Amino acid sequence: MSIYKEQNPQEIKKASNIALLSLLNLTFLPGIAFIVLMLRLKQTSKTSFSYYHLLVAIKLNLFAATALILVSILMIFLGGFYSAWTWVFVITYFVLGHSIFITFAVWALIRSWSGNKIKS
Repeated sequence: MSIYKEQNPQEIKKASNIALLSLLNLTFLPGIAFIVLMLRLKQTSKTSFSYYHLLVAIKLNLFAATALILVSILMIFLGGFYSAWTWVFVITYFVLGHSIFITFAVWALIRSWSGNKIKS
């Protein structure tokens, strides 16, 4: 007997597509993939497994956007685009911050493939 609730294969497919859109928003299609995620919000049942992954994806991408905006503000306040500190913040954000968001999105994708929530 499994401790996890068995998910419908269609729900797993929907959740996987949502997690993939989240990953695409963080990597190749920023903005476009987020708009598609927001459109899925109206199409997904609030009690479904895919809705859970949709909320996780939206929260993750909003948090990543907030971090990007904060780094941009720091860049401007610490000397504009011509200061050496600008590139310290840019490189640090992309190496540490953005890679953490991408890793979490990949983890969410793997959890959705297995039919599990992030927190079990």
